[in-house]
Amino acid sequence: MPERTIHIFAKSAVTITRDIGGGPPTQGDVIGNALNGNAFGWENPSDLSITFSGSSTAITFDDADGILSDDPFSGSNVVDQRLTEEVTIDGVTYTPSPETVRWQDPPPVNVENEYEVTLFDDAGTAYRMVGVSITEGYSTSVVGVTFDGPSPPPGTTLHYIQGVSSYGGSGQSVTIPDEVVCFLAGTRIETPDGPCPVESLTPGQQVLTLDQGAQTVRWIGRSSVCGLGRLAPVCIRAGSFGNDRDLFLSPNHRVLLRSSTAELWFGQPEVLVPAKALVDGVRIRTVPMRRADYLHIMLDAHQMVFSEGIATETLFTAGVMTQDILDAEATAELRMQTPGIDAETQVLSHMALTMQEARHLLRSDARKHLETVDLRVA
Repeated sequence: MPERTIHIFAKSAVTITRDIGGGPPTQGDVIGNALNGNAFGWENPSDLSITFSGSSTAITFDDADGILSDDPFSGSNVVDQRLTEEVTIDGVTYTPSPETVRWQDPPPVNVENEYEVTLFDDAGTAYRMVGVSITEGYSTSVVGVTFDGPSPPPGTTLHYIQGVSSYGGSGQSVTIPDEVVCFLAGTRIETPDGPCPVESLTPGQQVLTLDQGAQTVRWIGRSSVCGLGRLAPVCIRAGSFGNDRDLFLSPNHRVLLRSSTAELWFGQPEVLVPAKALVDGVRIRTVPMRRADYLHIMLDAHQMVFSEGIATETLFTAGVMTQDILDAEATAELRMQTPGIDAETQVLSHMALTMQEARHLLRSDARKHLETVDLRVA
């Protein structure tokens, strides 16, 4: 089953104050209490000011449909959104369990969309805040909040306005954003005429692909984002996989691994893994930077191109309009230059592993001292 990651503001990163009289809400933990109803409205007649601060926390889970929903259960079975990566939130550690039956011990652990609340900034712009819960068996706790659409920058204050803001606590769902695959500016991409910096490529130019030779670039997008935290580039240092220069990719940018173990486990000798799964702190590491200038390459189909000699994927357009790494300018340009892309369905060129699968594969090959795990190079 595919794996997804959402980023939340933990409850400790959210401060709520009453607009009438000031001070904290009379009930204390509004975010947690909203599990049982509209706790934001219980402070009536006072509106609430809600400030978000600090870094976000990543929660990774399996997902069948790209939707974060409420109650992903069928009877006593968890059918979707099971936690796949251990995470610690406000001092509590949640550990994945292979179980699917809720009354088993240890119980399954899953993620849910517990409620949704409409908030407003000072200019009147509406935000849809989602309360995210983690359920262990039959015990559910709201651990933080995320947003349907862009999150407010840290330090932003939003408002719950009595009689105006809405609350929904049953049956709601929200599309889970994926992060677009990107090359850091300066990365050289192989073309029929030799390596070319990604920022110098233009639509109509050709690049070399692993499986179909020279293919035409349809779109080049560019986004400047904060390169700290979850969007910090991953650096594959020169020499790690035969590359002459350091290669910088966005964390979820997938690279091609060749492995006999992959063929044994997954029936495929070549598999895609996200760059962040390769991080070992030595040869491959995360390199935070204040601004990351990311570029995206789209071809007619999902392909492997050669970046600094390493086989890496192009933009996978299925669901691309939900991606939160594309800034407004890049999104508008993509819509204009590729009309109808919302309806376009691409398929992955190779089998893609989840983070958990990728880490198991890499650990297994390391234990066997195999040298058959490498990246396909030109």
